[in-house]
Amino acid sequence: MRLVPSLLLIGLALCSFCSSSCSSSGGGGDPHSNNGIPPVGGKDKRIKDVADPGAPGHADLVATTQAVSGAIVIAVDSFDETQNGKSIGTIYVQDLGSKDPYSGITLFAPTFNPGNLAVSPGDVLDMRGKYTEATTIGTTVTFASGSVLPQISQPVATFRYETQVPEPVDIDVADLADFAKGRRWMGMLVRVKNIALQADATADKNGRVGVNLSTPVPGAPNKCDAPFPKPASLTNDLFDVASMSLTKGTMLKSVTGVVGFFCNLKLAPRSKADIVL
Repeated sequence: MRLVPSLLLIGLALCSFCSSSCSSSGGGGDPHSNNGIPPVGGKDKRIKDVADPGAPGHADLVATTQAVSGAIVIAVDSFDETQNGKSIGTIYVQDLGSKDPYSGITLFAPTFNPGNLAVSPGDVLDMRGKYTEATTIGTTVTFASGSVLPQISQPVATFRYETQVPEPVDIDVADLADFAKGRRWMGMLVRVKNIALQADATADKNGRVGVNLSTPVPGAPNKCDAPFPKPASLTNDLFDVASMSLTKGTMLKSVTGVVGFFCNLKLAPRSKADIVL
């Protein structure tokens, strides 16, 4: 008996399989699957999609878990101005490749994947956590009516890659005296120009520096829950501003920093290089 070569047997078997399994549904085979084209942008949100209070359905996102991807770290608070471990660890992120309003936010109590990751400016993260808008801190601090501290709370953040920190957005310092206008830039890297300091930049007994960047409204109450407008502050959240010995009346050509919020809006430069005299 003549043996059929093994390669021929394999070819016949494949042909038989194709004719029975790869045919159209009309021929008795399984139909082809077509689930459509996946969305180009993926299913995750950007920070702006979550943090923009004017976006449709925004209120429904508060206190819900959201997946955000493509967030770049612009600053990590490692300065600890009070030197007691209680003023450290805030991480500021904004949408990669975007300078749009509402593209920045802070992370509260994040964890990271990999677990030993020490994030740095320029790291790009994907994250999943609860979007919150705090109106109080603890039981003793209440913010002004209409003002909130947006955060992504206890996110699990996954490191993707490292790139360059974006250039700052140029804004009008007057925006930071008005909460609705200033909120657009919270958590983002910005630059303001031609600033006259309203007081000496010296640290208080707790180590904090907060120098007004505009003149206070005459007679306005100096309380956390006092209504806006109120002056924004130049603060030492991220580096030792007091070491520069800035005095009242000093004109600053420009100040670059991250916009934060606690009772009033504040601008935190990251280093001496962010303050141009």
